[in-house]
Amino acid sequence: MRALVVYNGFSGKSKILKHIDYICQKLKTKYEIVETFQSTGPNSIRDYVIQNAKDFDLVLAAGGDGSINEAVNGLMMIKPRPTLAYVPTGTCNDTGKTLGLKKSLRKTMKIILDENKTFLDVNQINGQYFIYGLAAGNLTNVSYEAKYKAKKMFGKFAYYLEAVKSIGKDKSIHIDIEADGKKISGKYFLFLATNTRYLASLKFHRKKRIYLNNGKLYITLIRQTNRFINTIDFILFMLIGEGYKHNIEHFEASNMIITSKKAIPYNTDGEGLPKLSRIEVTVLPEQIEIIVSKRVLKRHFN
Repeated sequence: MRALVVYNGFSGKSKILKHIDYICQKLKTKYEIVETFQSTGPNSIRDYVIQNAKDFDLVLAAGGDGSINEAVNGLMMIKPRPTLAYVPTGTCNDTGKTLGLKKSLRKTMKIILDENKTFLDVNQINGQYFIYGLAAGNLTNVSYEAKYKAKKMFGKFAYYLEAVKSIGKDKSIHIDIEADGKKISGKYFLFLATNTRYLASLKFHRKKRIYLNNGKLYITLIRQTNRFINTIDFILFMLIGEGYKHNIEHFEASNMIITSKKAIPYNTDGEGLPKLSRIEVTVLPEQIEIIVSKRVLKRHFN
């Protein structure tokens, strides 16, 4: 049995660097061979996984949401795919919370070694992949525009500071959406396609139980009125969920084509994409075997 640990030494105030030896020691209680790779720059984890992961039974990604996003993008390019595990050490750790992983490294490693395995949906966008969230419009740049120095000093509050700054900027988008035969067009304050209850470290209420393997994304569109009212709409949506419908439309979809006359920036799993005028989003059911907590396995998988 072989395990590969891939990690980003710069995420979450660089605290992962202090814990790599501990992670490897724990893995060696179950795996004969444990190897490591530290990120050397953008997409280096993805590329290393593509080139080397076939030789391993487990890939453990350690770092922020961007680290596991790169690991997923690498795994989707190979077959057979090893099991994926995650140690969240970033600032927000939305993916870790979605998978039921703990702040305590000891507890997270216990979950990983207990091996509660299941198969996770992966979402494809124009040849790239994401796990839990796609967004465009206002507030969606917060996760990647918050500066590294600010995140290291203030932690997740750096995101809140960036959110306050972004409220004064109009980043509304005009898009046309075709989703599972449904056609929608308009100007929107915010577009979200998610299967999580966590965004930028905030937990928001969902009326329906969120499943991570039902082949669907949950779509939320906040129609553009004015920034103050729309900001209130967003806050109330976070608190109330799909039950709040003022200026908001909610629906589910497994395939979407979104077009715009003007190229706009999108955000996937907290990572910014280049500006695009056309995207196609497809949910690929149960693509990657992943280790999750018992609670999440019971509540969020069919």
